[in-house]
Amino acid sequence: NALIIIALIPLSLRGVRYRAIGAGALLSRNLLVYGLGGIIVPFVGIKAIDLAITALGLA
Repeated sequence: NALIIIALIPLSLRGVRYRAIGAGALLSRNLLVYGLGGIIVPFVGIKAIDLAITALGLA
């Protein structure tokens, strides 16, 4: 964890670009990215790991 934190310092110092967009568009984008990404992606990742383990005959 300590190595990852050190590697992320340059990214955090660079910051985030500001874009002037409306609240509705911002909310829609955040719900799509964080909502869908936080709910769907973990299940897909777990299934992919399961398939890889099964294909390698480790299960």
